Amino acid sequence: MMNRQIKLVEYAEGFPEARHFRLEEAPAPEPGPGQLLARSLWLSMDPFPRLRMSGDAARAPQLPLGGTMIGRGVARVVASRHDGFPVGTYVAGEIGWQDYYCGDGAGLRPVDPALAPIQASLGVLGPSGLAAYFATLRQGEPRPGETVVVGAAAGSVGSAACQIAMAQGARAVGIVGGPAQMAFLRELGVTPVDYTAGDLPAALAAACPRGVDLFIDTVGGATHDAVTGLLNVHARVVLVGTIANYNLAPGEADMGPRHLLRWIMQRVRISGFLVADYAAEWPAALRELAGWVREGRVRYRETVFEGLEEAPRAFAALFGSEGVGKMLVRVAADEGGDG
Repeated sequence: MMNRQIKLVEYAEGFPEARHFRLEEAPAPEPGPGQLLARSLWLSMDPFPRLRMSGDAARAPQLPLGGTMIGRGVARVVASRHDGFPVGTYVAGEIGWQDYYCGDGAGLRPVDPALAPIQASLGVLGPSGLAAYFATLRQGEPRPGETVVVGAAAGSVGSAACQIAMAQGARAVGIVGGPAQMAFLRELGVTPVDYTAGDLPAALAAACPRGVDLFIDTVGGATHDAVTGLLNVHARVVLVGTIANYNLAPGEADMGPRHLLRWIMQRVRISGFLVADYAAEWPAALRELAGWVREGRVRYRETVFEGLEEAPRAFAALFGSEGVGKMLVRVAADEGGDG
């Protein structure tokens, strides 16, 4: 068996491109004592790895050039010398951009294929859904009748956050880019605002005539500025991500807060969010999310790129308006099931 791997060969300034990566091939390793070998089936495209390939160690620890690109995925165990991961087990976690993961399984979690299609463990029933669940319910605390604004609302985190807020009786307004993303939000019953159409502050003001009570901010940048001007007294802002800054040159994103006086006058509560802080509660949250998916209360969409070699293009698309829902790469067909 040969193991194809996508290596990071150049740090990126601006948007990531194919030239920053190289596809290499080597024999698949044999698992040693306490290790497992798993066949990659799906890869998740997530924005955070972009910070680790900027060449700026001040922003995040940098990946070594020549190393396999990091990334979450779902894989099926094909050989094992690890008692906790028998052959045939589906696992999700950091497996990297490669055909085969070999290691001790640290950080991997079993995936139940009876719960939902296995790739859902990377989206609505995985890190994306969990981030939306805890950021919205625990830190945002939406109330009936409130207006909730969500950045990057056509993505896997944003679309779930909108639906979770609406389930609490709130009205959801989602910021998206382009006709396809606008149409997706309308299907979900979310009021869409297109940031590519022109005057974002004016469009948001028209969509939020009673102001904004809760802002789930996954974007930062100009989107954050546009929503800040509409925050009501005692509004809450949950800072989930700053994807607008990830492709800026080193130093460009390190601007200080510009809205301190408004936050003070409106008595805004601002909280940083990491889904890892709620790790002990993930199993219960996943069970509830799975129930909502089965009931149709939380719907999801996927944009799928076919083949490991398409990972760089899928990763770049993550930072544009090409995709709707969870951005995925199907690495291989599941010969052990129907995933």
